[in-house]
Amino acid sequence: MLRKICLALLLSNAFLYSSAHAQRPDQQPKYGRTSGDSALSAGDEKFLTETDARFQGDRNKASAEFASRGWTTLRQGKGEEAMRRFNQAWLLQNNNGNALWGMGQIEANRGNASESLKLFGEANRMIGFEQDFAVDYARALSLAGVKLGDKKLLDEAFKRFAQLQMRAPKNTLNLQNWAIALYYTGQYATAWDKIKAAQATPHGAEVDKKFIADLQRKMPRP
Repeated sequence: MLRKICLALLLSNAFLYSSAHAQRPDQQPKYGRTSGDSALSAGDEKFLTETDARFQGDRNKASAEFASRGWTTLRQGKGEEAMRRFNQAWLLQNNNGNALWGMGQIEANRGNASESLKLFGEANRMIGFEQDFAVDYARALSLAGVKLGDKKLLDEAFKRFAQLQMRAPKNTLNLQNWAIALYYTGQYATAWDKIKAAQATPHGAEVDKKFIADLQRKMPRP
């Protein structure tokens, strides 16, 4: 839980995120490769050879290590470094769900809604139900729904928020994400309900104060 709460300042304002990102291959999910593109560059080959030597050929272990580094750097707000690490993890093991999840999270933060959902959908097949992943997937759906004006995506996001609350009523970030989605769909009173519920959880003190201020400007706290 703490891992996700640490991301709150990055996540809560993702609807407003707009920044030009370099389109270098290492900043594109899967290095920008399509499903049919399996060719390795000289740099890829060198990385794999060096990593195989370091991990005694255990690419599953190496992939897990690079994905873990990706999440560490993402918590630190270093999105570009995180994407590099997730790409390296994917290159080592292309069914690493944690790497795909991380790429999806970054793409959601960058406002790339369709790419984010594609990655989350792929990661979901590897991960299945895992609480933190489910929280992020619901959030990605809400981001995409708002950005694309897609009611079906929003309905699915709200459904998932509600299901998660049933399973984990004290998950602070799920409640905060729910409130943010409600905010961006103009449902300010209900957003306040979710924020109050989030603040009543064990990690309630970590609810994003900037978002609360934004909500306060739209509707004074009831």
